Amino acid sequence: MIRAGFLLVAILASVLSHGGKIEPPSINLIGESEKEFHQNWREQRFPFIAATEYGVKAEGNRWVITGRSEDTSCALLRDLEVMNPTKMVLRWRWRARGALPGEIAERTKAGDDFAARVFVVFETSLIPTRTRAINYVWATKEPVGGTFPSPYTRHVSHLVLRTNSHEPQANIWQSERRDVLAYYEKIFGEPPTKISGVAIMVDSDNSGGRAEADFAEMFLEISPAPADSDP
Repeated sequence: MIRAGFLLVAILASVLSHGGKIEPPSINLIGESEKEFHQNWREQRFPFIAATEYGVKAEGNRWVITGRSEDTSCALLRDLEVMNPTKMVLRWRWRARGALPGEIAERTKAGDDFAARVFVVFETSLIPTRTRAINYVWATKEPVGGTFPSPYTRHVSHLVLRTNSHEPQANIWQSERRDVLAYYEKIFGEPPTKISGVAIMVDSDNSGGRAEADFAEMFLEISPAPADSDP
């Protein structure tokens, strides 16, 4: 049951080993073509764990990342290099197309599975478990607005944005807009010095279940935050 924890450590270590270019004020994270997507994103797998299946497809005038997990775990990473940010807003759309078992305890190592996650990783330590990250999650039973540390490291904070516990939202696109820095300072008590990556993840390896999710229209805005952005 601890293999997802090892994957989390692998994700944090991976962004430390990949330098990125200096980023522009607004970043289309998915890209404008399939070729651009493959150039910018890479899989982060862990030995002995079957990998989540990811793909990208055109849907209207946008590109959609798809993820399908059956007792699997794997992340997609987009390396970045944003030094001493003063404002940063992350926005995206996502939908969960397959719910995990409702009885899992998502705050525990045995239940650390989510139908969809969006990570923001901050390079603050050469020791992976001390590298800070924000993990926006689509939960199964935890309430919206719930905040709790990863069961593997207190340096990773989970924030529940969507849940299927009371109002099922499967197959419905949901839009998010988050003030990343405001939440970081709320949780860690100080501003970050560097943002080194964004990751998405669909995993079900701890619960042995099945999860499917899609991600679209992911933009990182390095500019003054709009007044309606939520931490």
